Amino acid sequence: MRLHNFFIGEPIEGKREVVVTDSSLLHQWRHVLRLNVGSQVVLCDNSGFFYRALIKELSFRLARLEVLEKKWGDVVPKRHVTLFLALIKRDRFEWALEKATELGVSRIAPTVAERSVKIRFDQRRAERIIREAAEQSGRATLPVLSPVVSLEGALEKVSDGTLALHPSGPLLEATSYQLPATSFFIGPEGGWTERELALFREKNIPLASLGPATLRTETAALAISSLALIP
Repeated sequence: MRLHNFFIGEPIEGKREVVVTDSSLLHQWRHVLRLNVGSQVVLCDNSGFFYRALIKELSFRLARLEVLEKKWGDVVPKRHVTLFLALIKRDRFEWALEKATELGVSRIAPTVAERSVKIRFDQRRAERIIREAAEQSGRATLPVLSPVVSLEGALEKVSDGTLALHPSGPLLEATSYQLPATSFFIGPEGGWTERELALFREKNIPLASLGPATLRTETAALAISSLALIP
């Protein structure tokens, strides 16, 4: 049976023992998963390695674990994919965060577009969703969640290998965009405005289409992540 994975906020390299004091993690171990002294877990420190560890002590205050084995992560993204994802309704945006993390996206930048739903973005909540999705999917590294950025600000950060998704662009095929690092702009419900499309042209960012169907933002995020990351 596969052991549960957990990200902790400190490096593990070279340690024979790890002490965990995160109250939410301790609560999960004790009351949700019913782990006990003698249970084994897999710890991740965002380095790309898994550390199999044995719980030697477990209380409401701390857990003390013995590191048994170090192993390079099996589920490490082979390509560095960035999503500039327009802000939409919270439940749909969080679903997109979860699925992009499971598929192996390396960075997600919440982006304010002209037609974005005006929501208060909760960075800490989003980071928790990403961490839980990474643990569930067996990732050994967490994607970077950038602070909320305007479209204009996001365009200042792009490099070669960037596309903006839009129905007017040529169809993007699975084998047509094999670059070592890729970035994708995904618009909000209602799509990019004419002014935003002009900004893409000014930055020489080509448009690309995922097909004739009108996709929700979160569906487009799932589709492009799958095309870019699944062999």
